[in-house]
Amino acid sequence: MRAPSLPPNEADRLADLHDFGVLDTPSEKVFNEFAELAAAICGTQYAAVTLIDRDRQWFKAEYGLAFGQTTRDESVCGHAILENEVFEVPDTERDERFANNPVLTNAGIRFYCGSQLRSDRGHAIGMLCVLDSEPRQLSLAQRHSLDQLADVMMAVLEAGRQSRMLNWFGALVDTVADEILVTDPQSLRYLYANPSAVRSLGYSLEQLRGMTPMDVMKGQNHATFNAYVRQLQEGAPQVVFEGVRQRSDGGSYPVEARWQLVSSFGRPVILSIVTDITQRKEMERMKSEFISVVSHELRTPLTSIHGAVKLLDGGMAGVLPEGAARLVTLAARNSERLRTIVDDILDMEKMASGQMTFQIDALDVAPLLERAAQAFEAVANTAGVRLAVSGGAGLHLRADAQRLHQVLANLISNALKFAPKGSQVRVEASQAGPGSAVRLQVTDQGPGIPDEFRGRIFQRFAQAQMTASRPKGGSGLGLSIAKEMVEHMGGRIGYDSVPGCTVFHVTLPPAVA
Repeated sequence: MRAPSLPPNEADRLADLHDFGVLDTPSEKVFNEFAELAAAICGTQYAAVTLIDRDRQWFKAEYGLAFGQTTRDESVCGHAILENEVFEVPDTERDERFANNPVLTNAGIRFYCGSQLRSDRGHAIGMLCVLDSEPRQLSLAQRHSLDQLADVMMAVLEAGRQSRMLNWFGALVDTVADEILVTDPQSLRYLYANPSAVRSLGYSLEQLRGMTPMDVMKGQNHATFNAYVRQLQEGAPQVVFEGVRQRSDGGSYPVEARWQLVSSFGRPVILSIVTDITQRKEMERMKSEFISVVSHELRTPLTSIHGAVKLLDGGMAGVLPEGAARLVTLAARNSERLRTIVDDILDMEKMASGQMTFQIDALDVAPLLERAAQAFEAVANTAGVRLAVSGGAGLHLRADAQRLHQVLANLISNALKFAPKGSQVRVEASQAGPGSAVRLQVTDQGPGIPDEFRGRIFQRFAQAQMTASRPKGGSGLGLSIAKEMVEHMGGRIGYDSVPGCTVFHVTLPPAVA
């Protein structure tokens, strides 16, 4: 007797075997009848359906036998799964692989023939085999019939596997808190709804199967949903939209719906995952109120305080004592910083809540750059840095003038913060050719952007750790806001940086003058 070797694909073979979920399951009539039919076709005393596990041979069905299971080392099927065709042993006692095999000897088995049970990946997970107490050989017709029977059995096993997977998935879907519905893309009628959807809407599954999304969504008509279906049919991976769900009792709640086009048993259906966004909407309402309160209750008096302090700092109240003058200057600087932080927070919240509006117009680039640079002349003089503007003549782009000025102001302000005394900050514009995007850039000769900061430079509240001797201040929101504004205007923002030279660049769509 010789123990069978392991196939080279053993790990994948075992994975396929266990995926069928048949091992150690109770006897089933269909498999018992397969074994009985195999014995009848081949004219043998015995037949079996075996599965080869890691170290055992387990019998799913037996006809005329009562093994239950054996070790893999003592199995004939362990050898048979290594072959690519029907495996036949006319006389086990004359084959050195099976001579003196205690399992065969004790059962009086002298003949074996089997066909491999192969998964859809081609791995032999077991055998449909016939056995007899007398040496013999099957005819070609019998061997062919045994092969066909094994193929049919694998179809049954595969159907069982899919049914178990569907049952498992169904049980999983039933526990999901979100509403999950399946819709026919042609009629838009619901085919399925999980328990969460049934509870939320207040309709039974039978009632929902006679309804469409139009029946449970306020203010949305057939054309709207057909447009969503067309987007999916034209290749969109998913369609996301918001709406108001109507319950059977007349109540309503806001939702976000995600539609995907999937195939179920060769039939296209729409899988809809619907999330109750009541809490999100409440948060958005609170944010909106926060913006309003901050704008009125904080920014307005802060602007007045800053203006008064600036007047004192400018000498409008006469010459102040030296100590008082230092305090007023410090107050003016800190109130300006506080006002900037408040403005940044408000802009961030407006962007997040969709309350910031954009008026896209054709803009002349040259005066745009000049105005942006002029706003920082005093800051540049104080820092001992020269502001230089070049390019832009004859160039036009499409953007919101106020938002673009805010973006440029942020980039120029950052450049002046890090530019060394006596250096130059350049504000430039260029265009590769007629019809191409217009590029605006701000260049400084500062220390460059630290490597560890580059991955999060456009994130909210991100600030580079520069030298402790020269704190830079700021809210850490400026570049994040600038990026969102530029992208809302259809452009892109980026940077290039090495020690001694950092360039922030913005590209925006061109406009005809």
